[in-house]
Amino acid sequence: MQAEARKNGVAESAPKKVNGTEGVTRTPLYRQISETLLQGIRGGTFPVGSFLPGELDLIDRHQASRHTIREALRVLEDMGLVKRQRGRGTLVISTDANPAFVQTVRSPSELFSYPDSSQFRLLSDQRIIADKALSRGLGCEVGDEWVQISGIRTLGNDGLPICWADVYVIPEYGSIAQRLGGSTRPVYEMIAEAFKESIDKITVRVTAGTLSEQKARVLGVEAGSPSLSVWRFYQGMGGRVFEVSISEHPASNFSYTFEFIRGWQTADHWSWSS
Repeated sequence: MQAEARKNGVAESAPKKVNGTEGVTRTPLYRQISETLLQGIRGGTFPVGSFLPGELDLIDRHQASRHTIREALRVLEDMGLVKRQRGRGTLVISTDANPAFVQTVRSPSELFSYPDSSQFRLLSDQRIIADKALSRGLGCEVGDEWVQISGIRTLGNDGLPICWADVYVIPEYGSIAQRLGGSTRPVYEMIAEAFKESIDKITVRVTAGTLSEQKARVLGVEAGSPSLSVWRFYQGMGGRVFEVSISEHPASNFSYTFEFIRGWQTADHWSWSS
């Protein structure tokens, strides 16, 4: 049981009484490792200005996976005790924990999600070549090819328009446009399912602007009305951005509430940082 638990990144503690019966309390292995390193930092084994043992050393010491070791180091970094430096290692910078305010989300769908009843109404899709303006926005090279999918998201079949959406996907995923009409699912989710794409990182940017005459007319507001645009950049394994979605909302119709908790991230959550 002990070997199996460690293989899964979880180690068993000694049995203890739980509500009058003997039970087992499980603590994730990465938490145990972070606690051991924390004791070493506070006890002077790893003083400020020194480096923690390297990843390979920690893997050997604790019989843990690279992922588990990195999560243990992430906990210490979130506490403000260490700083990870590429090519050098993990530098101890403090002995006093300074927990950050972190928003954790259990899946990417929780980022600026729309009501379950919302649907995407496809207006157009076309292949385009990125000019200077678009390349700046998408963070790509001038001349890169994309498929631009434009539409509106509404509440139900004939409901109130929520936003204008421009979705840019790499050409090999362009056929996803034909599956979007009336869909209630996020585009990235459909791409992941249809093309076996993995999502390694999502970057969200919010900008302010004004609605063009075309978009204002479709959304039922006056041209030039203030708007808020939510840009989402979806990055797959290897660092390739395979989708950029831009949802432009009339400012009066859009609000979003962030809830932050005091503490540090855990390995089974996506984490929000700014």
